[in-house]
Amino acid sequence: MSTGLVLISGAGPSGLVLALALRKNGVDVRIIDKEPSPRLGERGCGVSPRSLELHKILGTFDDINRASGPIRMRREYDPLDGQKVVSEYMVPTNETTIGIPYANTVMLGQNHHERILKVHLEALGTQVEFGSELRSFTQSADSVSVKIARHIDGKEVVERSSVAWLVGCDGARSVVRKTLGLSFLGETKDDHEMLIGDIRVKGEPRQYWERWGDTTKKTIVTRPSSQDVDILSFIITGEIDIPKLLANPSLVHDEFYEMSGRQDIVLDEVVWISKYRPNIRMVDKLRVGRVFIAGDAAHCHSPAGGQGLNSSIQDSFNLGWKLALVQKGYAPVSFLESYGEERLPIIAEMLDKTTELLKHVFNQKTGRDASNNKLRKVMTQLGVNYRSSSIVYNEGAEHDPATLGSGYNKESETAAQPGDRAPEAPGLVDVRNTSAQAATLSLFGIFTPSVHSVLVFAGNGTGRSNSDALHTLSGVIARQPESAVRGVLIVSPESESQGAAASAFANGLFQQVLVDRDEHVHAGYNVPVSGEKVTVVVVRPDGFIGARVHSATGVERYFGRIFAPGSK
Repeated sequence: MSTGLVLISGAGPSGLVLALALRKNGVDVRIIDKEPSPRLGERGCGVSPRSLELHKILGTFDDINRASGPIRMRREYDPLDGQKVVSEYMVPTNETTIGIPYANTVMLGQNHHERILKVHLEALGTQVEFGSELRSFTQSADSVSVKIARHIDGKEVVERSSVAWLVGCDGARSVVRKTLGLSFLGETKDDHEMLIGDIRVKGEPRQYWERWGDTTKKTIVTRPSSQDVDILSFIITGEIDIPKLLANPSLVHDEFYEMSGRQDIVLDEVVWISKYRPNIRMVDKLRVGRVFIAGDAAHCHSPAGGQGLNSSIQDSFNLGWKLALVQKGYAPVSFLESYGEERLPIIAEMLDKTTELLKHVFNQKTGRDASNNKLRKVMTQLGVNYRSSSIVYNEGAEHDPATLGSGYNKESETAAQPGDRAPEAPGLVDVRNTSAQAATLSLFGIFTPSVHSVLVFAGNGTGRSNSDALHTLSGVIARQPESAVRGVLIVSPESESQGAAASAFANGLFQQVLVDRDEHVHAGYNVPVSGEKVTVVVVRPDGFIGARVHSATGVERYFGRIFAPGSK
């Protein structure tokens, strides 16, 4: 077990999600940010369906859901007549299903997103230390020595301390990445330089994403906030004097009126403004000893498709449970190599997709084409998978090339194979209360960021072999670290009537015994209700399937890839 805490440098979405995941694992965390206060602005505003699922597991979903709004309709106007609509369209939406209850991206300003995460983090006793800048660090075999500068009463105070681990979530100009000497290969799209920011608008709130101007010269795109009715986010591209506008932000008003001719839209103060050039870059390593990087410090996407923030959240969720197990002494330090092994191929693939989408956006004059829409369909991130990971286990089909596919594929949204997302399934009833009026549970309500959920499908066998299998499985689960693994027996209504559920609960074989009243779990995880044999699906703390097996030996082999020998 490591002593000391985890220091996170950077309090954007990736840093906050990581801090919250670690705190929910009982790990001490310190999170700092060099900015003197929370950042202004909507910035990365799209929250993908997969990110919503992770928020559900993290316990932040209800607040995120209440605060967010839908994607708005788009309108594009005639360059010669800012009142005349020449194109109106909606980004294609996806139908929700039982297994995919959050099928569409929602809009949530990054400032609001971060505020919600900070509230949840503060409830666990951890506050972001704003105005604290990581200046340098060195590491040894068992700790990281850090130098942090703070300004107190106008004076700089330098603190030197030692931490167990350091994670750089400190953005594209990451001090942590640069100190480690990691490559950051890719390109900067200097020919796509633009001005971005938020501006207040008076009067009736705008209802659409809107674009004015001539695409061969300059354009302005505005997007109404889903949280603040008087805020418009804007992007100005083309033949503009960016240094002049940065020096005098009120000139944005003139640019808007020149391109739109819409004097009926009354603009107020510019809340924030910045120059932006698409950076398309990534590292080839996410860990060096006791130091990690995540989010924009490790990869920068084009703005098309809204994958930067969402990929960053997935980085943190992947790292959080793994680092917690090592910090607690349950997993060996070598287990942390799986962070880069799993995330780097995904990052590379998503960078390719967002770069391709950026080309469509800039080459497209109006509306949407079929290729554009097809690319946007994958931006849900529901198809992200870790099938090729060395720590997932598929009994009887270990790393069969025919089953692996790419790091992102449509099949992984619903296939429920090792490495895929774990689907949602409602309609579960605790065996202690199976009346028609009993409150039902769902799998997303059971999953947590600190526990492996071992879903044991009891099967309909009535003989001694099934009973023996359940006893053996419960013994294997009991031998794993108690706070990190939970056995959940899933039974169909038929097997419940045969007494399997009552017997399992009475004998204390599993922590939970749930009746799949509507058979959604069996269907979503492709387990036949009429099956005779026991099937086991292990769901990791990050909501991905770690293993799919049919024996206690298979469960042992999976956890043998996770936990250190003898950990308890």
